[in-house]
Amino acid sequence: MSQPIISVKDLHIWYNDFHAIKGISIDYLPNTINAIIGPSGCGKSTFVRTLNRIHEEVPGARAQGSIMYMGKNILSSEVDPVDLRRQIGMVFQKPNPFPSMSIFENTVIGLKLQGEKNKSKLMEVAETCLKKAALWDEVKDKLNKPGTSLSGGQQQRLCIARSLAVNPPVLLMDEPTSALDPIATGKIEELMTELKKEYTVIIVTHNMQQAARIADYTSFFILGELIEHGLSSDIFTNPKQKTTEDYITGRFG
Repeated sequence: MSQPIISVKDLHIWYNDFHAIKGISIDYLPNTINAIIGPSGCGKSTFVRTLNRIHEEVPGARAQGSIMYMGKNILSSEVDPVDLRRQIGMVFQKPNPFPSMSIFENTVIGLKLQGEKNKSKLMEVAETCLKKAALWDEVKDKLNKPGTSLSGGQQQRLCIARSLAVNPPVLLMDEPTSALDPIATGKIEELMTELKKEYTVIIVTHNMQQAARIADYTSFFILGELIEHGLSSDIFTNPKQKTTEDYITGRFG
């Protein structure tokens, strides 16, 4: 079995006095899709945002424990969160293309911020990443139009392309399809399945059918605790915990 790309050990997160994440330990393997499910307010988004330290943007946030990535505890003060976020990308629930930028500029902004100025290199990366995001054929003739001119599903794929442009080994997705229609959702799901050939994907989802369809592994959270983690096929057909079974069968949550 391959070594984990991310290994979380005894992670606790607080926002001031609120204990949001309580002693979670979990490993993520390379080239897998990993779903996090659970009722609203159970800590799913807090947990996934901690994996690239975006949780720190909230005043009063503090973390204890370790998140090992590339041999380092990313919670250490020696790790630069800006550099970390280049390696562990994030796609949010609501598509957020930069409104003043074209489709092309939205795609390559991360590379430009890293100092890349070669136009042919930027164009090559834009085309590659838009193809990976299954968007190239739809936008190749209008790269100079605003990113916000696209439909919601296209905007979300543009945000995925933007994340891929800096080539992060890990891609976090916080309910990336919850605001999309079924057709757009299907395209994003197909895209995630394709992306795992090159990346590790960790997705928060309220949609249990989505987790069952696309995730290799699923974690079930309640009130900041990890109740169960395992192969999605086991979680959805033969869960070890009764609480997991009750949630999946709709008895609560």
